[in-house]
Amino acid sequence: MHKKDYDIMHELEADFWWFVGMRDITRALLERHMTAPPRAVLDIGCGTGINITWMSRFFSPGLVVGCDFSGIALSWCRETMEKTTTETGVPRPLLSQGDVRKLPFGSGSFDLATILDVLDLFPPTGGDFEGFAELHRVLRPGGLAFVREPAYRWLLSSHDTVFETQHRYTTGELAGKMASAGFEIVQTTYANTLLFPLAAARRLLRKTIGLASDRTDSQPWPSWLKWLNGPFTMCLRAEADLISDGWRLPFGLSAICIGRKRT
Repeated sequence: MHKKDYDIMHELEADFWWFVGMRDITRALLERHMTAPPRAVLDIGCGTGINITWMSRFFSPGLVVGCDFSGIALSWCRETMEKTTTETGVPRPLLSQGDVRKLPFGSGSFDLATILDVLDLFPPTGGDFEGFAELHRVLRPGGLAFVREPAYRWLLSSHDTVFETQHRYTTGELAGKMASAGFEIVQTTYANTLLFPLAAARRLLRKTIGLASDRTDSQPWPSWLKWLNGPFTMCLRAEADLISDGWRLPFGLSAICIGRKRT
């Protein structure tokens, strides 16, 4: 990603519908499957920092560590943390620069580790398995891994080109690769299901007529469309409620797999 894309992400992460709703879905799944409050949490590919500050509130007083390959992302993390931790008084996350394929942490260091839209940066036949193996290594026995990646290869579009996405997954592929790395699969589900027809149509238009070919779908709303932020957020929150009730969503723009390191 380029600096301008990180700048846009930082602008949107606090209240844009996709980011807000995905945090709700993440929380719903973790609350279903965590057996005890984690003492140490790792977010691999922490981006501009909103997720690790959210995790610090959610998992307080546990330690939260954010790791990212990009120095630009880590700079934004520091700014986000400076503002958020000062305002809320939550524990300040720690930051580390590193590659998902060779994480700078000892084996068995964390009770929970998340990878959110990171492994899609690797081609389908290389790189991602090393990431799954490292994810397994840094977890303690019984530790939980939460992996979310963009879904369906046929949806690859210029949105993915800008984000440097090389591969999109199915839940079955995620589960198979995590199982091969040694995980017991706890749950798979898709997300962003209710808005899937609209989003899929937009992606396909990108491929056929080059619609907004130099931009991602994650852009600030024009003033005349800002009213949609509320209804779109409600769609993802409705999905979070369904997941809390034990539903497994059958399709969507994101594929999620949760695995546990065997004891």
